[in-house]
Amino acid sequence: MGPGSGLVRVGVIDSVRSGTAYERLGECALDVMALVPSLAHVNLTLLHEYEVMLVGCAPEDLDEASFQTQLLRVARAVPAVAITPGGVGATTAARIGFHGFIAREVGPEALTRTVTAVAHGEVAFPRATLAALLQMLSFLPLPRSEAPTSLTPRQQQIVDLIAQGATDREIAARLRISESTAHKHVQNALRRSKTKTRSQLVAVARHSAGV
Repeated sequence: MGPGSGLVRVGVIDSVRSGTAYERLGECALDVMALVPSLAHVNLTLLHEYEVMLVGCAPEDLDEASFQTQLLRVARAVPAVAITPGGVGATTAARIGFHGFIAREVGPEALTRTVTAVAHGEVAFPRATLAALLQMLSFLPLPRSEAPTSLTPRQQQIVDLIAQGATDREIAARLRISESTAHKHVQNALRRSKTKTRSQLVAVARHSAGV
């Protein structure tokens, strides 16, 4: 379909041989622009055409150094979502650079929602995974030279909800504001805290609060 279709433009890395293929891809409300058998086959010069890369992989792939190196080459240019059999490996996927994660067994609607959320700048992982990662990050020391400006009370509310795994839409519902306003609050908090990702934002906010 391409630009103008209104659907998220997706490049798909889906290996039938490794048993990671998503057989219902044709039922998803996504504009699938390319289908390649592995990360090594991705044409880096064409990555600007995609909004998200959907990467089918086996859980053991996530621990391989070569896979992680190839992923970083792709993820620097376009956000990537991992899809594994049984939904195994979410924490590792988040740690090595994926922006989202989903089990191969989910329905087309769930896969479409996850990919769309990532295309809109959100991270999409199970809540338990986000909670575990944020807990680990909260113990990392913050260099004095990067000490952030204190957040406003409203921004702190936003951070508390992000720490629970809330998306912009869920933040908006909880605070009874529009989704665009919620997104603006998140972006302002990122700038004010001198961070680039939501997980960094939560870690820095907790560090500043002495949590």
